[in-house]
Amino acid sequence: MKYPTKLPRGGVNPPSETLVPPESGIANAAVPLRALIPLLQHSGKPAICLVKPGDRVGEGMLIGKADGSRSANVHASIPGIVVEVRDHCLPDGEVCTAVAIELGGEFETSGRPRQPREWEKLSRLDLLDRIRAAGVVGLGGASLPTHLKLAVTPGSSSSILVANGVESEPSLCADAAILREKASEIVEGLRICQTLLTPARTVIALGEDSAGLVHELEDLIRLKGMKGEVAVLPSRYPHGHEQLVLSAVGGGDGAAATVVNVATLYAVFEAVVLDKPLIERVLTVTGSPLLHPRNLKVRIGTRIGDLLDECGGLAPGPVKIVMGGPMRGVSVDSLDVPVTKGTSGIVAFAGAAARQAAELPCIRCGSCIEACPWDLVPTRLFKLIRLGDAAAAEREGLSKCTECGCCAYACPSRIPLVAVLRDGKRALRGTDA
Repeated sequence: MKYPTKLPRGGVNPPSETLVPPESGIANAAVPLRALIPLLQHSGKPAICLVKPGDRVGEGMLIGKADGSRSANVHASIPGIVVEVRDHCLPDGEVCTAVAIELGGEFETSGRPRQPREWEKLSRLDLLDRIRAAGVVGLGGASLPTHLKLAVTPGSSSSILVANGVESEPSLCADAAILREKASEIVEGLRICQTLLTPARTVIALGEDSAGLVHELEDLIRLKGMKGEVAVLPSRYPHGHEQLVLSAVGGGDGAAATVVNVATLYAVFEAVVLDKPLIERVLTVTGSPLLHPRNLKVRIGTRIGDLLDECGGLAPGPVKIVMGGPMRGVSVDSLDVPVTKGTSGIVAFAGAAARQAAELPCIRCGSCIEACPWDLVPTRLFKLIRLGDAAAAEREGLSKCTECGCCAYACPSRIPLVAVLRDGKRALRGTDA
């Protein structure tokens, strides 16, 4: 199925820094000699630390217990000795406890085939508990514990389940790679979600760069006895956002909708069928300063400097490193920052792109308004927040902003619109507290 002619408004088409040859496949990153694992890798409160320095942990062992409904379990990604438990500052400025593990001992599961478990006769609660226990969260960006998404009341004449395979950011291609290499497992994860939700419609949404997978996915759907369809959507950013994907496939207008990223579906498959916790993920490491950009399967807690080295190292000259994609990612000032469950990519920028451009006065061109997918007036919100009136900005729709970065990208004056809108939200949260 081709994408519909009526598409959501807004969006931009930034140049891609993907640079990863599609035929290169997904490579296994080296196991880190030391893993630093934050206990906040989800949308709720940090997990409760269950270990202390000197403890020996096994691969996949629970080291952080979920604390509250939006929290998620955290597991050791490598076997070894806990050498440190300390506060760690995440790239977004949040501080949480992190567990440092020094590699040592045997890998009990890695490199050995896991025996698939039958799951069709399990109860709905048992399926949800396997996903919860494995610490599965949304790998497309929101990091909401996945069992919460799947715990809604099943069945409705208007309900829709969407497997989102549209890349969340330009320059990233990990979702496309995992679709190519793990299509059967992803469809099986989708079948598990179908069992939990019993939706009226099931759609696999692909970006244009994955259009060649349509027939394979349709064949897998038939082979597994499922009802579903495959839709090909434009790759215009940010149309991989779940609300825009839903709008494009006809899932709006009050329909009960659940959107699950394809990488998350693979994690659901591993949790339910292979009894494997979420201790690694596939991400894109790319950018012009790198000799060999790649898609890598990476252990949680691996330092990003090690991954850059695996891709040939950085070229000489000024470089900016962004965790995530170029639009919504966060610039980091240290290569010791660890990969978390929510790390979808690492992008390196060189030359002029690595330097912060000077802000110029607003020329009232309206480019930010035209680019906003949420029908906001970013320049108006920006001015209200700079005047110290975040409450007024909230009344004019600030909470609808997803910080997608389209407004800042489109602004010819290089005004830091997203950064200021983010500050406004933080000010409001402080007021609420």
